[in-house]
Amino acid sequence: MKWFQKILTAIATINMVISPVLAAPEWSEKDKAQLAAYRDYLEPLGYRLELDKNSKKALVYDKKTNKLAMEVPFAEETQLRKFSPKSLNKMMMDEMVRVKAANKSAWSHSVRNLPTESAIFFVAMGAVVAGQLITNYSQNPIAMQQHIDHSLSPIGVFGFFTFMYSQGVTSNVLAMYMKNPKFHHMIPYLGMTVGAFLQTYLSQVASDPNVMACAKVMMGKQVTAKDQEAGIDADPCSKAYEYLVIQKKVWEFAPGIVSMLISSGLAGVVQSVITKSVLRITGVDIALWLVPGTMQLKGIRLLLVKGLQIAFFVAIDAWLNRKVTYAWKNMFDGAEFYDVNDRLNEQMNLMKKSQWNGSDKDLQAEIKDFRKKMLDWRMMNMSEVYEAHQNWSEALHQMTSMFNTSYAFYNTFLNEVRNSRFNESQVKPLEIIYPMNGVKAKDLAEGKEDLYFTNPLFIENMQLDTVADAVVKADELLKSEDAKYLYPPEKTKISSFLDKLRTGERVQIGQGLSELYREITYSAQNLSVSMNYRKILREIYSSMGAPVPMMEPGRGFLAAYEKAPSSADTIKSSNYYRQVGVFFTPKITDYLLMQMMCGPDVEKGEKVVKNSAGFPSVFMPPQIKAAGDYFNNCEHFGMAQLPAENIYKFPFTTASKKTYNGAISYLINEARPSVVGGQGESAFPQWWTEKTESQMQKAFEEYGKSYDEIVVKLVKAVYYPGRSFFNGRPIVNTPWKTLKLYFNREAQKRYYEGGPIFNGGMNSAFQEERVYLSLLNDLLTPSKEFKVDIAHILETAPTHAALKEVDNQFAVLNGLIKHIKVGTAEGREVIQSDLENYQLEEQLTNIQGALTKVSTLLGVGDAQEGAVVKLNKQQRDLAVTALENLQALASEVMMYGSMANAVSWEKIRNVKRLNMEQQKFNNEIQAKLAAMRGMSMPGKY
Repeated sequence: MKWFQKILTAIATINMVISPVLAAPEWSEKDKAQLAAYRDYLEPLGYRLELDKNSKKALVYDKKTNKLAMEVPFAEETQLRKFSPKSLNKMMMDEMVRVKAANKSAWSHSVRNLPTESAIFFVAMGAVVAGQLITNYSQNPIAMQQHIDHSLSPIGVFGFFTFMYSQGVTSNVLAMYMKNPKFHHMIPYLGMTVGAFLQTYLSQVASDPNVMACAKVMMGKQVTAKDQEAGIDADPCSKAYEYLVIQKKVWEFAPGIVSMLISSGLAGVVQSVITKSVLRITGVDIALWLVPGTMQLKGIRLLLVKGLQIAFFVAIDAWLNRKVTYAWKNMFDGAEFYDVNDRLNEQMNLMKKSQWNGSDKDLQAEIKDFRKKMLDWRMMNMSEVYEAHQNWSEALHQMTSMFNTSYAFYNTFLNEVRNSRFNESQVKPLEIIYPMNGVKAKDLAEGKEDLYFTNPLFIENMQLDTVADAVVKADELLKSEDAKYLYPPEKTKISSFLDKLRTGERVQIGQGLSELYREITYSAQNLSVSMNYRKILREIYSSMGAPVPMMEPGRGFLAAYEKAPSSADTIKSSNYYRQVGVFFTPKITDYLLMQMMCGPDVEKGEKVVKNSAGFPSVFMPPQIKAAGDYFNNCEHFGMAQLPAENIYKFPFTTASKKTYNGAISYLINEARPSVVGGQGESAFPQWWTEKTESQMQKAFEEYGKSYDEIVVKLVKAVYYPGRSFFNGRPIVNTPWKTLKLYFNREAQKRYYEGGPIFNGGMNSAFQEERVYLSLLNDLLTPSKEFKVDIAHILETAPTHAALKEVDNQFAVLNGLIKHIKVGTAEGREVIQSDLENYQLEEQLTNIQGALTKVSTLLGVGDAQEGAVVKLNKQQRDLAVTALENLQALASEVMMYGSMANAVSWEKIRNVKRLNMEQQKFNNEIQAKLAAMRGMSMPGKY
C-alpha cells in the first residue's frame, strides 16, 4: 500500500502548511529529529526538506528543479503529531466510520419510516398540486390524478424511497461537517436536492443498457453473446461514456441541478424567515414542543416541519425549473448551432470532393443530429405549451372517446331495436342466440373478420366445420397414451360434451361448448383433476379458437360488435367503469347496455359530463329506458353484486308490472319512443344532438376559458418574431455588463451575438425546411461548393422550380395556420379561427404531392421514369433522408395548427369531416346488416 502512504504523506504536508504557527524559542534536537522523520517521507516523492533557522520554518524544494515548492511553519510537537501520516490515517478511518454510520442510519430510517414519510410526502405534494390547480389550472387540469397514480405506483414508491434514502444520507453527512448554526436550515433542502436528482435522473441514466453493463464489467463480470444480441456493446464502458459524455446526457441534467440548488437556497431563506418571525410570534413552535405529547401533536409537528419543507422545495423548483432550463438551453444550445452549421457544410463538401464515392456515414449522422436538435429546440421553446396540451388531451380523452363510442353503439343498437319493433327483416340479431361465439370460422379469408358481426349466418356454417374437425381431433386424443390415465369421471365429462358437439344442432352445440368452457375453468382451479385431463381439455378448446357460447338472446350480437374490426377502432381506447349498479360490466358493451338502463336522464336535465378539478372529465352515457320505470338494481349500496351474464337474463319489471328477462328484451319493448322514433325514421340522431351533444358543447365552452390561455401561448410561441435574449452568447466579458444587457434592448444588438436559429416555432421550422431544400437543390443543380448559412437562410429561396413548389406549399400551410388569431373577449385573450382541421390535412397531402414530384425528378420515387439526374447510392441516400425529414417537418407544422385550432367542441371533433366519415361508416354498416337480414338463420332461434 505504498501509494496509499504517499497520498497520506502529501495530505500531511499540505495540512502542515495550513496548521497554526506556534514558533518554538529555538531549534531543538527533538525538533530536528521530528522534521527528519518527515524528510524520510518526502524524499521518495521527489522533494527535499531543509530547515531555515532564521525564519523558523521548514522549506520544501523540488529535487529536479531545485525550486521552492512550499514553506512549512514549525509548530509545537503536539500540533505536528496531529498531522502525522498515522494520525491522518486514523482520522480518515474515523471519518469513514462516521459516514458509514450516517449511511446506515439513513437506510434504517428510510426503511422504518417509509409508510409515515410517504404519507407526509403525499400530503405535501398534494398541497403543492392543489395550489397549482388554483393558481394555474390551465397548465395541468389532471394534476391531482397524476399525483395519485404516480404516488401509488411501484415506480413512484421506489422513487420516493430513493429520494428519502439519498436525502437522509446527504443531510446526515452535512450535519456532521456543517458546524455553523446559521446554515443549518439549508441542510434539509440540500439533502432534498440530492434526493430529487437521484430520484429523477438515476432512472434515465440507468435506462441505457450499456451503463448497466459497464457497471457489471467493473465488478468483474463479462459481456456475454446474449448481452450483445440484446444490443449491449462489446466494450460497454466506452459506449456508456459516449452516451453520458460525448452525447452530453449528463449535460442535460445541469439546468435541473442548478434549478434545485437555487430552490434549496430560496426555501432555506423562507424557512429561516418563518422560523425567526412567524413561529416565534405565534407561539406555534413552542406549543408543539412543550405541550404534553400526544401522537396527534407530534404528527402535526412532523407534518408542519417536514411537510412544509418538502412543499416549499417542490413548489419553488416547479416554478423555477422551466425558467432556468429555458435560459440554460437557449444560451448553450443556441450557440451550438453555429458548430452544427459548420459541420454540415464540411461534410457536404468532403462528399463533393470525393465525387460522392466516399463514406456518407458522417454526413448522414450530421443530418440526423441536425433534425434531432431542431426538433428538440422547438420542443424546448414551446415546452410549456406541449406539456399543457398533452395534459388537456389526457383530461378530455376519456370523455370524448366515450362520447364517440356511445354514439356509435347506441345508434347501431337502436337500429336493431327498430328492426325488432317494426319487423324490418326476418333476422333479428337482438332476439337470437350465438351458440358458437368465439369459434373460428374454417377457411375464413384474411381481412374478412367483420363477417362475424355483419353476416353471422355465413360465418356459422364455417364454424360448424371447425366444430366437426375439433370432434375428430378429440376422438384421436381419447385414443392417445395420455387418455389412458384419465379418471373415469373425467372420461364421462368429455364424452358428455362431445356427444352434444356431434349432433350438429346449434343449441346442442352451444350447450356442449358451455360444458367444455365450465370444465376448463373448473380444472384450472381444482388440484384434484389429472394433468392429462387439463391438457386434453385445452387442446380441444384451442382447436376451435376460444369458444364462449352466448345462449342469452342478443348477447352474442353485442360480443360480435365489440370484436368486429369496423367497430373495434371506435371503442378500443375508451375507458369505462367495471360496474353499473349491482351488475359487473367486464366488457364495454355490458357497460353501455347497463347505462341505457341506469345512466343519467338527459330529458330531465341530468348531466352526462362529470367534472372534478384535478381529474379527467368523464362522459356518462345516458339512459333510454321508459321514463316512468325505476330499477333499484341501478343502485349498488347494500345489494349483492351480480355477474355480467345476469344483465341478459335478470327480470326487469316495469311500472305497469310487465316483466322482461334481461336488459335487451326490456329495451326492445320499452325503450322510449322519443329515442327510437317511428316506423319511418329513427329519432335517435336528432335526440342525441339536442339532449346529449348540447351538454358537451356547453362543457367545452367552459374548458375553452382555461384552454384558451394555453393556445394563446402556443400561437405566440409559434410566431415569436425574433430571438430570445438568452439565445446565443454575450460578447461582453463581465456578468455585470451581461445583466445590464438584459434591460437594454438597443445594447443587446451591439454587444450580444444571437444564435442562428429563431426561437419562434414557424421561423425555425422554415429554417430547417430551407436546409433540406438546399441539400436537394445541390443534387438537382450541383454547385462547386456547398455553403448554407442557417442564420440567414430565410433570405435565400431555392432556385429549382420543383423545390420552389415545395416551399410554396409550406407557405400555404403557414398561411392557413395564420387564420388562427389571438383576440379579446370578456376581458381575456381568446383564439379566433375560421379554419377547419381537415383543411390542414388536405394541405399536408398537397405538400406530400410536391415532395413526390421532387422524388421522381431525383429518381428515388416509386415511378421509374422522369428522373432528370442520375444519382449514386450516397446521393440517393441523401435525397431520401432530406425528403423524409421534409415530410416529417410538414406533419409537425400541421400539428401546430391542429393544436392551436382545438379550442372548441366543433374544432376538437373536426365536426365537418367527422360527420362525413361517420355517415359513410353508418351507411356501410347498415348495408352489411341489411344484407344479413335478407338471409334466414338455420335451426332454432
